[in-house]
Order: sequence, then C-alpha cells, then structure tokens
Amino acid sequence: MRRSFVVLALLVLPAAPGCDSHLDAEVGGALLPQALDVMPPGDGPTIVVLPGKPAPALPAGPVKLAVDHAVPWRELGPLLAAADQAGAQPTLLVGQRDRIRGFRLSDELRDEYTLRFQPTSDGKFCLSPPATREAYCVQTGTRRHVSAAFVRAAVQKAVAAYGITQGRVVPDADTRWGDIVRSIDGARTCCKEPFRVAVSR
Repeated sequence: MRRSFVVLALLVLPAAPGCDSHLDAEVGGALLPQALDVMPPGDGPTIVVLPGKPAPALPAGPVKLAVDHAVPWRELGPLLAAADQAGAQPTLLVGQRDRIRGFRLSDELRDEYTLRFQPTSDGKFCLSPPATREAYCVQTGTRRHVSAAFVRAAVQKAVAAYGITQGRVVPDADTRWGDIVRSIDGARTCCKEPFRVAVSR
C-alpha cells in the first residue's frame, strides 16, 4: 500500500542573520534550539556537540550536552546510544530565549497506541494516526526548518479527531536536532491536557 501524503506549504520568513542574536542561547559555539517546555539544566560537566565534528567521549554520571541545532540525527543518535553504554546521564540543553535550560528527550508512553511524527530535513513535519500509512504533512515555505507552531496546530487537530494524547517522533537520518526539538516541544505544548512524546532510537 502506498503511503498517502497531504502536504501544506506555509511561508515562514527567517530572521535576518544577526537579528535579535541577544535572544539566542549559545554554549561553546553551539547554537541551542529554542523550546517552551523546559526543565533545570542539571548537573555535571558541559560537553559541546557540533555538526561534522568527532563524537566526544562521555563520562559516566550526570553530563550536560550542548548540541548545536544543526547536528543531524545520524550523529546524535549514536552519541546517545554511546551515552547509555557509558553509564552517562545526559541532560540535553536548549534555549528559552537567551537562558540555558534542560530538555527532556522522551516521556514514558502508556502503550504503543500513538500518533507518529516524522520531521524531515526540508522543513516538513508529517503526522500519522495509528494503523494507517496516510499522513498529514505541513511544510514551511522556506523548507529550512520545522515550525513548532505548525506542529502544535496539527497535533491539536489530531488530539481532537482521535483522542490520542501521546506521540512517537521518528526522525530521518538527516533530520537536524533543532527540528527534532521543535517537533517534540510543539507537540508537548499543544493542549491543555498533558501530551507525551518519545523519540524512536
């Protein structure tokens, strides 16, 4: 069965380079993605992860990961797997405007009855209900970044239609960390009732 897609392309104009840069959160040259649903940044040393650079060694115990927004999942996924093997307890850092905050990658899901989210590297976010290969997709006009606002609106509609309040993010290998964060954060902040999100690893 072929998967069906409904794609809406919406225009979002990026800010000019350097505009409002004082509102960005940066650690050691890593520009952190922005999020609304955040937590304290945690304890331990801070390790910076930049795109295309060798994966850093992670110590056992608490550690803070400052992952640049442009790091692709093909680099971050193996690093998180290595963290599990090393006994590291990473807190992923994000920005809340210019403040450094922690970010929860995955919630504990109640069961496998979830909405499926797939952010891609070309600014597209696709949402599928359970037991179907059809997908509703939203893409920004610039095709550069996933929009958390578009994700939030799409998930609101899906919750109303299906009554499902949890989702699983399945990133492509090329999906950037910033787009994964915006997908997770947009879903978590969609509704009055809590919405749980986990990332497939």
